[in-house]
Amino acid sequence: MGKGEYTVLALLLIAVLVGLLAHEFGFHPAVGAYMAGLIIHREYFDFHKEQDKDYYQQAREIIDNVAFSWVGPVFFVALGSKLLFDLDTFLSVLPEALMLFVGLFIGQVLSAAIAARYTGHFDWASSWMIGFGMLGRAELAFVVLDIAYVQHHIMSVEAFYTLMLVAFMLNLSVPITISWHKRHFKSV
Repeated sequence: MGKGEYTVLALLLIAVLVGLLAHEFGFHPAVGAYMAGLIIHREYFDFHKEQDKDYYQQAREIIDNVAFSWVGPVFFVALGSKLLFDLDTFLSVLPEALMLFVGLFIGQVLSAAIAARYTGHFDWASSWMIGFGMLGRAELAFVVLDIAYVQHHIMSVEAFYTLMLVAFMLNLSVPITISWHKRHFKSV
């Protein structure tokens, strides 16, 4: 990565290469790029400690800008352009979607909060905040739904609507629950 000036280029190259490798194995390239992001750690950027610049933070800001402002919206618009909204199908799957949402909501919040409390030794207020923060992890779910329904047609339209609605509600619940819990979190 040179003296740090090629950090962003190296990270993007890693993401593209792992994305291509995933595609070669029959996965969506986004799955590979996601996996590449999981293996990058802050410690990898401590190669020039004598310099004042934080290459990790600089690379993170640039990558986040690219992901959230350029590439991400294009992916979601492309996925959304393939959807046909059918009110009858939506209403028919709404009860199942709500039940699945409630079950996943409770299960995800409880498992993350209990894990934070007993393995991370956080207090309960912090543990609940972590649990609420872990609800919105559906970006990869949208990729998988795109593969299963749009590309390969291996699920019914009802299953697709149910899972898409649940993923949307889980993502939507993150800012709502965090802003609600923040009042209690700050008072502790």
